[in-house]
Amino acid sequence: MTSLLSVLLAGLLWGNASRADDAPLPMVTIIDPYIELHTGPGRGYPIVHVSEKGEVVTILKRRTDWFKVQTRRGKLGWVKRRQMRDTLGPDGQLVNLGDPTLEDFLGRRWEFGFTGGDFEGADSLTASLGYRFNKNISAEIKVGQATGSFSNSKLVSLALVHQPFPEWRLSPFFTLGASQIQTEPDATLVATEDRTDNALLVGLGAYYYVSRRLMLRLEYSNHLILTSREVNEEINEWKAGISVFF
Repeated sequence: MTSLLSVLLAGLLWGNASRADDAPLPMVTIIDPYIELHTGPGRGYPIVHVSEKGEVVTILKRRTDWFKVQTRRGKLGWVKRRQMRDTLGPDGQLVNLGDPTLEDFLGRRWEFGFTGGDFEGADSLTASLGYRFNKNISAEIKVGQATGSFSNSKLVSLALVHQPFPEWRLSPFFTLGASQIQTEPDATLVATEDRTDNALLVGLGAYYYVSRRLMLRLEYSNHLILTSREVNEEINEWKAGISVFF
């Protein structure tokens, strides 16, 4: 688990370095009455500046529905796409700053999702957070819980994800990583102690890009539990759910 974490952290540093090379987009002229510059890409961030109609701003980068811009006076902030819908380029023509597309999906860095399914006969629910190093490789951490007739399980996993064809709308992926499983038997049915085991996991699945920032996700995982007994155990997990990228 420690060595895998080292690989993921190294990839994260590499990914952050590559983001610094994002090329600025053209300068545009505001033709809305005004635009509001927020400190971050979200409505919850405070407004730090208001630019009025006719002002020229430079678009530095895009994160789905938000644009980071800089005014001629050096003011920086994030603007909602809706307020940037009507802008003019250097040639005086309207600039098309449309909805996020599959191309934006390919450029995403972060992914957050929920899935539910079957964990060796138990009902499971999992939350995941992923970070993309490049178009093919990403890492993700998952936290899940499975509720069964005889025991409950808690699961934490860390894995690398390989997506060989990210440009496909229906895109397969493969996972390889490690997990830790805590099993709590039902005390009224089974007189055994709780136990915590480490496991190796491999899996495969597919994303289906729906629209804007939404994806459907189907996945199968096999957990090889490394027990202290002579024979290791295997747990099969099936799940489906949704993910959003940003």
